[in-house]
Amino acid sequence: MSKDIYQKASEFKEQLQSDPRVVFLDRLEKEMNDNEEVMALAYKKDMMAVKYSDTLSHFSSDSDEAKQALKELSKAKEELNNHPLVKEYLKAYGDVRDLYMEINKVLFSDFTPNLCPKESK
Repeated sequence: MSKDIYQKASEFKEQLQSDPRVVFLDRLEKEMNDNEEVMALAYKKDMMAVKYSDTLSHFSSDSDEAKQALKELSKAKEELNNHPLVKEYLKAYGDVRDLYMEINKVLFSDFTPNLCPKESK
């Protein structure tokens, strides 16, 4: 019996890995990681996050310094998220996340009451 479960789980894993949404997401992730412009924007965003964190260790969050650092971080995140390749990736990521949420709901809704809406009596 347990061998059958392992076989079915392995087959399910293979099906997920070959799902067009997952394949597309994987391809986009590779393209993003190979794209110098995206990597530069990601690095800039990371540096602004470090700067903001450092600023908060010296100033309160409502200080002018912290507000400026947060503004710079927000701008860097927006620039990254508005890159066409990143936009496409984020949409594909949402599609795969929805797929996984549906699988989670089907597999575990009997065990987790708040995954399914309560039925009206």
